[in-house]
Amino acid sequence: MEIVFKNNTYPFKPWKPADGRVMTRTFAFDTETTLIEDARPWVTPAYVLGAAFDGKQGVFVPRDHVGEFFAAHDDLSVVAHNAPFDLKVIQQVAPKFDIYKLVDENRAWDTLLLHQLLTLGTTGGIAAGKGQATLEHIAKMYLGFELSKDVTDAAGNSVRLGYGKFLNERPDKIPPVYLQYLALDVIATLRAYVVLRRRLANLLKASTGTYGYVSRKRLRNQVQQHGPQTHHIQLKAAVALSAISATGLNVDQNRRGPLAIELSTEAERLKTDLATHGYLPGKGSDKALQAILSRYARGLPNVQWRRTKTGKLATGKDVLADLAAHVPFVDLLLKYKAVSKLKVTFVDKLTTATVHPRFRTLTRSGRTSSYGGLNVQNLPREGKVRECFVPGPGCVYLAADYSTIELVTLAQACETQFGLESKMAGAIREGQDLHKLVAAQVTGKPLADVTKAERSKAKPINFGKPGGMGLTTLRAYAKVNYGVDLSEDEVATMSDGWFDTFPEMRAFLADEHEVVWTRVAQVLGLTTADHAAKTGNDRFLRRTQNAHEANRPNEYLGAMALKVAGDPAPKRSRDKQPYSPEDIAYLWEKLDTVKKQLPEVVRGALVKREPSYQLRSAVRSFCDRAGVFTLTGRLRAQTGYCERHNTVFQGLAADGAKIAMWKLWRAGLRVVNFIHDEFIVEVPEDANLTASAELIKTLMIDGMKEVVPTLPVKVEYAAMRRWSKGAEPVFDEQKRLLVWEPKPKNSPAPTVHSASM
Repeated sequence: MEIVFKNNTYPFKPWKPADGRVMTRTFAFDTETTLIEDARPWVTPAYVLGAAFDGKQGVFVPRDHVGEFFAAHDDLSVVAHNAPFDLKVIQQVAPKFDIYKLVDENRAWDTLLLHQLLTLGTTGGIAAGKGQATLEHIAKMYLGFELSKDVTDAAGNSVRLGYGKFLNERPDKIPPVYLQYLALDVIATLRAYVVLRRRLANLLKASTGTYGYVSRKRLRNQVQQHGPQTHHIQLKAAVALSAISATGLNVDQNRRGPLAIELSTEAERLKTDLATHGYLPGKGSDKALQAILSRYARGLPNVQWRRTKTGKLATGKDVLADLAAHVPFVDLLLKYKAVSKLKVTFVDKLTTATVHPRFRTLTRSGRTSSYGGLNVQNLPREGKVRECFVPGPGCVYLAADYSTIELVTLAQACETQFGLESKMAGAIREGQDLHKLVAAQVTGKPLADVTKAERSKAKPINFGKPGGMGLTTLRAYAKVNYGVDLSEDEVATMSDGWFDTFPEMRAFLADEHEVVWTRVAQVLGLTTADHAAKTGNDRFLRRTQNAHEANRPNEYLGAMALKVAGDPAPKRSRDKQPYSPEDIAYLWEKLDTVKKQLPEVVRGALVKREPSYQLRSAVRSFCDRAGVFTLTGRLRAQTGYCERHNTVFQGLAADGAKIAMWKLWRAGLRVVNFIHDEFIVEVPEDANLTASAELIKTLMIDGMKEVVPTLPVKVEYAAMRRWSKGAEPVFDEQKRLLVWEPKPKNSPAPTVHSASM
């Protein structure tokens, strides 16, 4: 049959084994299947019919010839839209042909991922919203072709949902409307692939000078190894995450049921206690909370009561945590919120025998995320929630996680990406404890004399400072995430000590003033020529070398604009002379052009021409949006200061973990969950647990070493009878491995067997 696509006609015919090799180059492949079960979306549907297209011709591949078709073309690359789905459908119908060899050899391509990666590199987004990454959306966006999904057959039935009734039918027995629908999809997939590859190549070629860019040679090598925008890494992760979703996590209902009752009872008790203070959670509770806190504020004038921009008492989690020690009501409220969250957000959702988590392969930072009914990457360590998950009968969990991996990737980036001499890298190579190292610097003690409490204070500094956290944010981060109370003096001292320990971080976190000023000038339209025309002052114009230069963004005017936004009496840095009224008026006029894009809380100040630190910060944050590269060659556009620096090491660590996840899955290991730097693997209890754990460790290290080649990577592991490290380890003499068991009250903290390379 002939298929018309955008004024071009392509021949399609059924493929038979006797036809042999008919595709001559990279081809697209699309599958049509039986319906996906709404109640069990993780179950692979049955292959009904597939189609291949290489740009010149197409073929329809029936169910019983799938393996033979791919064997005849096993040296070519294959493109699909949502490739993990098509690959698992193909593997199920043709189990003797290893379709995942294409992924191993970087010969499988996914137009959905390519679209998301292009979006990440151009807008900074992921195109993860409803309908933003569908084939029809991509066909319209890149090809200008309307790929309708509402096609019906002669009986008025939906074609898209009707392939199941043709299971085991030959292509010539299937109505032409169904064949045409499939053919248009596979043509659109290949055409979109060609456009996406070209746009990605042009994007990366034009990104010279982006923050984190090393050289054309390095970027070219990274594209060859990991694909454009790390496509190959993301596809490996997408396939493995799909398998994790299908495997699922077993829930111990004998543990979950009593826990739900326990939490309900505790929540009701706390609710009753809150009522004695005049507070009832629910509708209208915000107003009551303000009234109660105001009453306490009047009675406790020596306590610091923070307020919002609108004058209300602040009620954020970190603010309330600071008040809890002074106000018993706040302590009760926080306990009630914590118990309620454990029950409603987690325990109440564990009503099935098995939980099948859902994952997003890629977020803007490069990490994965979990979504849907239960976020299995954000399960609390406290509250016994994780203890509800157990391995299958006759199995145990092996939990393995990287040790301080984001500090390792940070040190690797400092050395390889930014050309810095890294003290942190040296300490990692020497096997030193980085938290103790910082604590020793601050306290002046020898490493051996650093206490556990002193080490704990250094931990949030090590993990918070690399992203550029300010001191106020760092205090809140330490409190909320690590339960560490740091005074203003302590956090300042710890921060200084961190820079003294790792001096290369001063360069890594440098403000890049001139670059920021240029970005501000570009966004506000501050050029030498415009300034001279609007103010009548040509002092900048006289310094230009040519007319073209006069129309470029002027970094000095950008710096002046920030100073006007933040300083009531701005002066020139060189001679401390006040800015002229003409300059101030010109710069306020330019600042006004971004008024609508700034947060509402500072718009009034801009309208009234009231300089403030908050206004200056808002202007800088809006204007200072730029791209950043990971060491693996992935470009993220439109990032702010903290996002840029976080992406450098978080994105690199995520890429290494994704490669490791693929290696674990390809080794046949039963991975049941992945939490950024940790894997939960289910293995038979009668297996050699030490050998299994060592295999997991080796694969994890091998995966991470592909992106962190010059630094040691450490992995810690332990066996568990349920998912909880709040247990006492029992050393199994036969298996030579620590095994976590329920932890008695008041028992000492467990240790973990670890290994590194």
